[in-house]
Amino acid sequence: MDSARYKMAPNLVATLREITVIRNLAPPVSSHALQFMRNWFETEPGKRLLQRETALIRSQVRRFHGESLLWMGPVPRAASATARCMVKSRFYLSPDPSAARDSELPSSISASRALPIPSNSVDGVVVHHALEYAEDARAAIREISRVIRPGGRLLICSFNPLSMWNLRRPRGMTLVTAYRLSDWLAVLGFDREEGVRYMNYRANMNLRLDGERWRKVGDWLAERHVPTGGVYLVLAAKNAAARTGIGHVTAEGSNIAPLAMPRPMARQ
Repeated sequence: MDSARYKMAPNLVATLREITVIRNLAPPVSSHALQFMRNWFETEPGKRLLQRETALIRSQVRRFHGESLLWMGPVPRAASATARCMVKSRFYLSPDPSAARDSELPSSISASRALPIPSNSVDGVVVHHALEYAEDARAAIREISRVIRPGGRLLICSFNPLSMWNLRRPRGMTLVTAYRLSDWLAVLGFDREEGVRYMNYRANMNLRLDGERWRKVGDWLAERHVPTGGVYLVLAAKNAAARTGIGHVTAEGSNIAPLAMPRPMARQ
């Protein structure tokens, strides 16, 4: 049996719950960038940013609905932002085994370039600072788009290279502008549901600029969509005509270890 081409159980939710570990499914991510972000989100500016991001993501994912939602990112606790969205089951994916263990959601170890999920099968994906440690951000977006069903939604939260993050980013961290990301999504058949949202104009500075004056300045910049915020969010929906992939899992290796026995898929 060709182990790189298989069909999961009809119920995606049940299948994902059965998966324990996905090993060597994709080229390695930038472990340096991944660890940097995990550590930075434990600092005071990181915690403040995460709190603001969580509030904004919580409002955005209210548009999500369906059976399944995937959360990808370095901070498992941030997935709590999806707790009240209209999706029946939520899952956490990370290339970091320790992050997967810390997650309160059912989780799997997987890199974003080769997800262990059939094409056109997931109702929503939240990419929370996961592009930054991807080896190839464009390939990661293409793979993520493959697993989203037509009509499904994608929310991406990323650090902005047009901010001070571009001056301090660590070795191995990839930063993509919202303009380039929007172009990639358009090619893959996604329609942006609203304009790009920018936030955190203090970028990664360890400063307590939380006074009323600074809040008004930040609100003024955000209302005018000034593209220099430290973080941006893009919300898009996959249009009905877009169908990437042919309904199989794309894998570059065969070292896949699910508990459920995979079943051969007839060639189309």
